[in-house]
Amino acid sequence: MRPAKYPPTSLGRAEHVIALLVTPDTVAFEVTVAQQIFGRRMPSLAAVTGGAVSPYQVVLCGERPRLRLPLGTDLGKLAPLETLHTADTVMVPGVEQPLAPRSKALLDALRTAHAGGARVVSFCGGAFLLGLAGILEGRRATTHWVLSEEFRERFPLVRLEADKLYVDDGGVHTSGGMFSMVDLSLHLLAMDLGHAYANDFGRILVSPPHRSGGQAQFIKDSLRLDADQSLDALLRWLREHLHEPLTLARLAEHEHVSERSLVRKFREETGTSVLDWVTRERVNRAKVLLETTDYRVSEIAAMVGFGSLETLRRNFEKIAGTTATAYRSTFRATPPSDVSGPWDATSGTSRAH
Repeated sequence: MRPAKYPPTSLGRAEHVIALLVTPDTVAFEVTVAQQIFGRRMPSLAAVTGGAVSPYQVVLCGERPRLRLPLGTDLGKLAPLETLHTADTVMVPGVEQPLAPRSKALLDALRTAHAGGARVVSFCGGAFLLGLAGILEGRRATTHWVLSEEFRERFPLVRLEADKLYVDDGGVHTSGGMFSMVDLSLHLLAMDLGHAYANDFGRILVSPPHRSGGQAQFIKDSLRLDADQSLDALLRWLREHLHEPLTLARLAEHEHVSERSLVRKFREETGTSVLDWVTRERVNRAKVLLETTDYRVSEIAAMVGFGSLETLRRNFEKIAGTTATAYRSTFRATPPSDVSGPWDATSGTSRAH
């Protein structure tokens, strides 16, 4: 397994230096995965595949010379922040507190590295640090889909693409949820060492070189707690009646307000239109049915209120980024015959036989 080319280096070095930023709340898992992919090759695998020497030098750096991470991981001695200034690539792993403020020294180090021409990479919530440093302004980026609302509110000048596993915007690369860092890492290997090498490395990781569907197929809005809203009662009612025809006139009558007032209030409190909210909730309900029952997709279309198979297909692919059939194949937890039962439209679950 030999690379077709090698990554660019600077300052006369033989290796491409990756400065991996470590903060007190860094997710240790993402540090170790990055080290495994870009750092020293495991002897047992290298003995079989060849290519024992990595073309990268991974240097862990931080504001303190040593840190114990939240789960107790001690990564040993850390290089100073100034290491970022001369690195070829700067990587920012995910953090446990993405909304927390960061020190001026840390953000200045990121800005200096970027201004000096370093390739900048973030995994998961690490995008918030790049956002705070101003590196993402005017760029496309992604982060963990659960944090998309907070990211958009904090960084309105960034074009967030929360449905993507990773986003390549020139010299700035960002990835979504935790395991999508592998997708982005394989993309970087393909850029630096060639697609054949990246594909083979993906085989060693037992990971496909490219996963279809993006991050959108994993999004499930109901995992987020609804904020306190005066529309809470209406949202609950809508979820209980998703399988029925829902028109603005019917909803306005239910709320005893004009259609115009309902549209304005709904957008103010949810950030979306009534139609878009209902469509997304119907897709979420369809996801549950696809995961937990063996109903045909055409039956599910009627159960969730889409009315026709074509309407479900069109909206499901638009929102989830994959087909209903592919979603069912990926996310079904148990054999359908064991869990399916008559659909209870009120509770949103299936009743076992």
